[in-house]
Amino acid sequence: MPTSANRKNFTWFWDALNAYLSRQQLKQTKQRRIVVTHFLKMAKHVDAEDLYRKVRSEGHKIGLATIYRTLNLLKDTGLVDQHSFSDGRAVFEISKPGTHHDHLVCTVCGRIEEFENQEIEELQNKIAIERGYSLSSHRLELYGKCGVCRLS
Repeated sequence: MPTSANRKNFTWFWDALNAYLSRQQLKQTKQRRIVVTHFLKMAKHVDAEDLYRKVRSEGHKIGLATIYRTLNLLKDTGLVDQHSFSDGRAVFEISKPGTHHDHLVCTVCGRIEEFENQEIEELQNKIAIERGYSLSSHRLELYGKCGVCRLS
């Protein structure tokens, strides 16, 4: 069951998930609640195996297949984005409606840093318009060495 602090910070997430489940005539199962609660508590870019290890370390008997099914369900709801950065592993992050960010990815240590830049957003829109496009979404991922890896 979500903790009160977790529930308070992510009320919008739980409300949207429960509405989606209702529309799809799916139940909010105990296992699903546990997986989602742990996902929300973890770092911003979560892979299924790390989530599985976290859930299992707290004594829950939930299989890796259930973790993947739950993450894919969250992706289907639009509440979670899936990324595959340079190492090829899939990571998931919360996708809050009305927000957007891009990523810097270290090709050495795998560090992922999120950033927002209005100038980049405006330039992307300008380029799209010049070429006759109307953007509905986009992703920007920049790859290189982070400050720590660059100096080592």
